[in-house]
Amino acid sequence: MIKSFPEMPAIRQTAIITAIATISSSILAAILHYIVVGFGREFWNGVTFAFLIPWAISIPLGWYLARQNEKLVKLANRLRDTRQHLQEVNKALKHKASFDGLTGLANREHFMEIFDERRKLSQDNVLMIIDADHFKIINDSYGHPVGDKALILFSSVFRRILRKNDIVGRIGGEEFGVLLPDTSRAEGEMIGEMIRYEIENTLFEPQEGVSHRITISIGLTGVLPHEERALPMRNADSALFEAKRRGRNQCVLYTPGMREKPRPFFEAESLQDAIAMPA
Repeated sequence: MIKSFPEMPAIRQTAIITAIATISSSILAAILHYIVVGFGREFWNGVTFAFLIPWAISIPLGWYLARQNEKLVKLANRLRDTRQHLQEVNKALKHKASFDGLTGLANREHFMEIFDERRKLSQDNVLMIIDADHFKIINDSYGHPVGDKALILFSSVFRRILRKNDIVGRIGGEEFGVLLPDTSRAEGEMIGEMIRYEIENTLFEPQEGVSHRITISIGLTGVLPHEERALPMRNADSALFEAKRRGRNQCVLYTPGMREKPRPFFEAESLQDAIAMPA
């Protein structure tokens, strides 16, 4: 926390400076005069001059110094306020660059960054890719603002069910990624099913008095600490495609040999190159 510099009135500062100067001068003059000349009539004359001369000099000098100090204090406080404002702006910009403005979840770039960091900390991890079923129908029938409400509903369900150390992000329009650290595949399936069930049974009203059943499909896969990111992403995507192919509204665990989601030829080539790249 940045503290402000205290501001003292110029008159008070001048009075303090004058008092210190005159008292110090009087005491010092009295001591020297007593040692050199002794105590007598001239002693009080000397002390009086030792008081009056510093007093006369200290008032204008102290006033000038007090005004300069007052300006420095105000400048220091303005610099403090500016620094604090810049810190708040930088914090807001960092948050805006890392999190989705609609749902408050991590955006794709931030999710992938955390995904790469957290999956290396444990041997057993689970990645889920979650996609809303027939989401285009909601946007086309009720408008994009209603579709945004559905996305916010998804995010609230994720926050309610996922554990403290789980990572969730919005990685596409209506697509979400979830990393479950230190989690077995069986545990991942249970958590995925909890999410699917909760969303299916949550009341969603695109318009007052009108209910719309929304469901999701989930593809999940195990994640090893040091494998290339493209491999678990592809596997989870294949499991998601299988969930869609089976009729949607279900959670599917990836198994070797599972049919992959069809991709454009250029994207498929890029993915194969990424998988073939040495660790």
